[in-house]
Amino acid sequence: MNEVFLGIDAGTSAIKVCAFDAQGVLLKKVQRFVPIITPYPLWVEIDLEKYWDLLVEALLEITLQTGPVTSIGLSTTCPTTIFLNQHHKPLRHAMVYLDGRSDGIVRRIAGDDMGAFQKLSGNRASTSSCWVANLIWVKENEPEVWKNVDKVCMLNSYIALRLTGNLAIDPTQASYSGLVDVQQAKPKWSDDLMKLWGAPEKLLPPLLEGSQKIGEISIEISNTIPIGAGVPVALGVADTAAAAFAMQLNNSGQVFESVGTSGVITFCLDRPDFELGFLNRYHVYPERWLAHGAMSTLGGSFGWLQSKIWPEVQSLAELERLAQESLPGSGGLIFLPYLAGERSPIWDSEASAAWIGLRLGHTRADMIRAVFEGTAFGLRQIMNLAEAKWGHHPSKMVGVGGGSHSRFWAHIKSDILDLDYGMTEFQDASALGAAMLGGMASGYFSNLQDSKLPSVKISSQWIKPSKSQHIDTYKRHFEIFTRLYPALSESMHLLGQKSPF
Repeated sequence: MNEVFLGIDAGTSAIKVCAFDAQGVLLKKVQRFVPIITPYPLWVEIDLEKYWDLLVEALLEITLQTGPVTSIGLSTTCPTTIFLNQHHKPLRHAMVYLDGRSDGIVRRIAGDDMGAFQKLSGNRASTSSCWVANLIWVKENEPEVWKNVDKVCMLNSYIALRLTGNLAIDPTQASYSGLVDVQQAKPKWSDDLMKLWGAPEKLLPPLLEGSQKIGEISIEISNTIPIGAGVPVALGVADTAAAAFAMQLNNSGQVFESVGTSGVITFCLDRPDFELGFLNRYHVYPERWLAHGAMSTLGGSFGWLQSKIWPEVQSLAELERLAQESLPGSGGLIFLPYLAGERSPIWDSEASAAWIGLRLGHTRADMIRAVFEGTAFGLRQIMNLAEAKWGHHPSKMVGVGGGSHSRFWAHIKSDILDLDYGMTEFQDASALGAAMLGGMASGYFSNLQDSKLPSVKISSQWIKPSKSQHIDTYKRHFEIFTRLYPALSESMHLLGQKSPF
């Protein structure tokens, strides 16, 4: 019997379920798009019941075509804060990583001294690295919800709960709680941090490694979806950590980029020597850490162009075609990619996007090309932070995720980042990582170093930096780009809409 490993990659805007064989070959892929709910400024939520229904649809479609399933593993967007009652039912919509409503609470409790908080936790205090602040927000603003909260968990925890009946949280997701000191060799809830935030430990699920079996498919689920009761389920990990596992990123100094709604440059560390401007977490591998330079709307900028600005443009490929009508430098136009605030490198949830330099002569092509270039400038800022911290500028970087397959964008990144950019043979590294974790939970793979574990294959063709004159244009525009946010931040804050809560 051929083995079929399912990897569920549950993102902010889409759910992907991928079936792989034991060699990591993609057998089948099913996708469902998720509506994002933004009822107020700074609020970004998903309806968990709708989310679950879409996942069930995807699982039904794929399992009817693949036959018996060996195991399931999970990869999910992070953090996504979920509040459960004593019956393990959601009490409200989940708050996703783009949600900025608790920013004031973070500043109030953690204080303005980022270095001091990092000494306690290994991370700067932010809504992305302290989902515990969402607990406090609910306590202060939704008391009727709060009095019924029994457990708080992340998205992979919730999906695993629905599949198996068991609840746990993995270290890659707990790393962003604000309740774990990521600098310690082994993850555990920190008494000091729980005291700082006033977070009762009874609300927190037990910690479980993402490669471990959290449980088995329940009889109830097997009656709904053609997956046999007893099929093992791995708890899984955060999406970027799953991609890092699929890339076999386990040596210090290795780096890759993942491009989804957000965009992340990930560095592997063999000790917790963290950069304050990055998100830092435990890796899937023991005694390894991941440092993420995370931009909030790297790929999301193009989804915004398609949905809100030029809805007649149907795809990223069409945006590329239009952008190529403009020259490098976009006719003197620069785009600030802060459509949902920004994480690395500026860490400002109230920052906003802008085209700077608009004149009568500019075209749609210039505006679109400026978005491609502006997102790459943000990545360059991240790379500069890493170089200043660890003294190393990588000569190569591999991209994974849908946006990484844009050759046009890859050429721009290669030029602006000054490195060779490699492209993978398929897009779904996070799903592959999740599926292989499921394979470990089933016992098919013996451990994280099993030589049978497949990995993401990299194209033999690397895109190299150009030698042409426009490199000087990019250098000049990048210097201007770095000056724009400091000059405009006060005005961004004054213009920003505030939540009524």
